[in-house]
This record gives sequence, structure tokens and C-alpha cells, in this order.
Amino acid sequence: MGRSRQIAAEVAAALAKGEPHPEATVADWKKLVADIQKRARHLSDPGARTLLQHELDAAYVGLRAAEKVAAHQPTFVTSTNLFALKEMVLKHGTEFPRRVDAVDAPHLKRCVAAGLVEVNGTAKLTAAGREHVADELIKDIARESKWSPKPNPFLSGDPDHQKKILARDVADHDAKVAHLEATLAKLTR
Repeated sequence: MGRSRQIAAEVAAALAKGEPHPEATVADWKKLVADIQKRARHLSDPGARTLLQHELDAAYVGLRAAEKVAAHQPTFVTSTNLFALKEMVLKHGTEFPRRVDAVDAPHLKRCVAAGLVEVNGTAKLTAAGREHVADELIKDIARESKWSPKPNPFLSGDPDHQKKILARDVADHDAKVAHLEATLAKLTR
């Protein structure tokens, strides 16, 4: 009897903080409810039945909280979510500010819910987040390595000007690939 009260108190404290209880899986709570109901069937003492009813109420509160937490946690992220996360990492590194553009906020929230990012004072990649972002960076590096800037056939006029534009495009492309590779190296350290 005491254990379920202790769990109920822990759940109430966790809910007050807005954190899920570490033991509060839906299966655990359903098992606890079934155990309490089984014990209640064999009791004839009204005082003991009242105590068990309080335990059962606390277990139902925990079950509802666990179901609510389980319902709101996505188990996957989309490519758009990973793109937003990768762009934040390219811009800020593995730690980035909690305040983000409104366009990126829902995608990064989903990454937080999926466990790719943890948020304390700043947002920080988890090990799983590092792995996913590194995979995306490897794909980007492979795609960018296959392509190189070509001379623009629509530019007419001075050939020196065309060469300058081509040289600028090649330098930008090389800088982009170098930035992707440097970020990947930081992630895999």
C-alpha cells in the first residue's frame, strides 16, 4: 500500500514541475491498477477498502498522466525537422539559443520531443541528435561533392568578368563544403 502512495506523491510532484515521472509508463500504471483491484476484491474491512480506493485513485491519476505523456511524444522526426535542426547546428554549433525563428520553432520542438535536443539554459544536441545531424551532413557533403559550379552560358561580354564570376562561385561552393566538413568533424569528436 505504501509504495503506490509514494509513487502517487512522486507523480504529483513531477506533474507540478511539468516533468514526466521516470517510472510512469502506461504498462506499469495499468499493472499497478490491476494489482490494486485484485487486492480490493479480497478485502472485507471497510477501512482497508477505503485506503485501497485512495491508492486506486492515485494510480488512475498516474495512468492518465502517463497516457498524456505517451500521446504527446512523437516517435519520429521528419526530414523537414532534421533540416531545421541541421541548419541550427550549422549556424550556431552543437549548443544554440532557445529563442529561434518562428518558422523553425515547431520543427525544433518536435526534435526536443523526440529526444534529439535537450533544453536547459540553451538547447544542446543529445547523442542521438548528433548522430542524426551527422548523417544529414554526410548526405549534404556527398551531394555537394558531386556538383561543381560551371560557367554561365547566358553571360555575355567580357571573358575576364565571366572568369571572376566563375571563380567567386567556385570559392563559395568550396567554402560551403569546407563548412559542412568542419561541422561534421566537430560533431564526431
